[in-house]
Amino acid sequence: MMYTITPDPLLLLTLALAGYLLCALLSWLISPWPRVSQLLSGGSLLCAIATLLAALSMLFTPLHSARLPWLNYAVEISGPNALLLLVIALSGICTALYHAGCILSLNARVRGRIGGLTNLMLAALSAAVMADNALALLLLLELAALCGYFLIVHAPGAKSLRAGHNQFLLMRLGTLLLVIAFALIYTHSHSLAFSVIRATPLPDALRNGVFLLALTGFGIFAGVMPLHAWVPQSHSSSPASAAMLFSSALMKVGLLGIMKIGMDLLGTPPLWWGLLVLLLAAGTAFFGGLYALMEHDLRRLLAYHTLENIGIILLGIGGAMVGMALQMPLLTAFALIGGLFHLLNHSLFKSALLLAAGAIEQQTGLKDMEKMGGLARLMPWTAVALLIGLVSMAALPPLNGFASEWLIYQGLFRFSAAPSFIGHLFGPLLAVTLALTGALAVMCVSKVFGVACLGAPRSAAAKNAVQANLWLTLSHVLPALLCLLCGLGAPWIVPLFARLIGTLPEHNLSVTDALVSTPLIAILLLAMPLLPLLIAARYQTRRQPHRVQGSAWACGYGHEDAMVITATGFAQPLRVMFAPLYQLRRWLPEKVSDGLHRNVFVTFCRGLAAVELAVLLVVAFA
Repeated sequence: MMYTITPDPLLLLTLALAGYLLCALLSWLISPWPRVSQLLSGGSLLCAIATLLAALSMLFTPLHSARLPWLNYAVEISGPNALLLLVIALSGICTALYHAGCILSLNARVRGRIGGLTNLMLAALSAAVMADNALALLLLLELAALCGYFLIVHAPGAKSLRAGHNQFLLMRLGTLLLVIAFALIYTHSHSLAFSVIRATPLPDALRNGVFLLALTGFGIFAGVMPLHAWVPQSHSSSPASAAMLFSSALMKVGLLGIMKIGMDLLGTPPLWWGLLVLLLAAGTAFFGGLYALMEHDLRRLLAYHTLENIGIILLGIGGAMVGMALQMPLLTAFALIGGLFHLLNHSLFKSALLLAAGAIEQQTGLKDMEKMGGLARLMPWTAVALLIGLVSMAALPPLNGFASEWLIYQGLFRFSAAPSFIGHLFGPLLAVTLALTGALAVMCVSKVFGVACLGAPRSAAAKNAVQANLWLTLSHVLPALLCLLCGLGAPWIVPLFARLIGTLPEHNLSVTDALVSTPLIAILLLAMPLLPLLIAARYQTRRQPHRVQGSAWACGYGHEDAMVITATGFAQPLRVMFAPLYQLRRWLPEKVSDGLHRNVFVTFCRGLAAVELAVLLVVAFA
């Protein structure tokens, strides 16, 4: 039975998809008129809201197939699919608000390209997560990836072209591997429909081969290390709204593919599948956090933290696979709930962070944190949203990142208690890795907020910064508020995720009895931000009178702006300590890398991408 909020969610989804396509077309046609283009952002916003309402209506629906009215597009409705649709809808809302605030400052050509491609990407991703067969999923995922490619190379420059070329090559490789994987399945099932694949038993050797191919293919889209090379520079070179869609939507579809192939379509996974996913997850989380600390480009830094959180979500998915293999329902439940909850949470705080970084870039023209400083006084709303996003990313209470990571910890503790040597070995190691990743994230909070928002401005551009307009500000303040609400409301949200995973076949689990009292958790979360205020009020009378003038103490020397902490200096101890690990980033020989980026080959690939995009659009409309 469908828990309806709206009369017909399938009709709403149809209208949203058609609306996205219409907005994409109109974005190119009306690009010479900036005010009309700004109004068109309202149309994208309405499409995203319609998608959000449809997703909420389908969130707790049992697994079944249906067809969208008018479009005759076959969809598979389930809890995880609806959750991904919800995430994409929230990303679409933030994207529309951001475009409404920045569209007037762009030239006509850029307006048309960004508006058209982002709307087309949102339509492709929304349809992809609801696909009921492998062919539709791969075609729509490929379409979204090609939109991402043209958004990356929208600005002329060697870095943008190189980043786009990396993305093009890796994602074509990922698509090729997925085509081979599903072709192998087709030889036995004689169908690409997920319902048929799910009901077709496959030989163990074929299952293992398909899983490895699909894990690698979807892993490229998700940015799993060491398949992540397209992620950092793509986030820096593309518009901020496109970078947000990469983190919050496109990479999440890769995670959905890993979960679908590893836990659903191929049946109960063997133990080594889950252990492999856990090892990849731990490496992605740790190295993502470690590499982020070395970055000065704010968006590259946030891209590496996206990789870190992809690893954390994968810890939940891998833990659930291990729980299924070991027949440990509570391990499966805690890990899967934590992973899916963190998937939602990461989309929220990464939307706040990347769009706040985009607003800073819009107002100052700066990406390098070394040239920022003092933004907390000049752009207070953006600084608050940035701080909330950073604290949530570091999994500190009372925000939402803490709630979901705590559930993943619970799953790892359950794994440690498994009656086998594997659990006793891997459970504690993975929990320690997650703890180290959290420590690196806390260091990154100090680095980003301290260097970019505190102290004195380090450049004229930073000194002249002002708060962005209402729409730009709302685009990152809204997800920051949702981070706070999802953190404080976690005691009531977690049982909803328990109901959501109950819609998966053979996962009709309930963990409500294993949770701490809901009122107690709520009181503790609410008390967290109040505790420092109470301590300050208690000891305020013992402080010296407030100092209103005088220079800062600088060890007896006159204070200069150059004395403040820098991003380079902050990360220098870790750079020395982990020098061998940082060398792993340059694993590809220069001759091979230079050969792949020759001008002739880059030009050929760009033309090929244009042809492929045109063909996919014809196929989609046909």
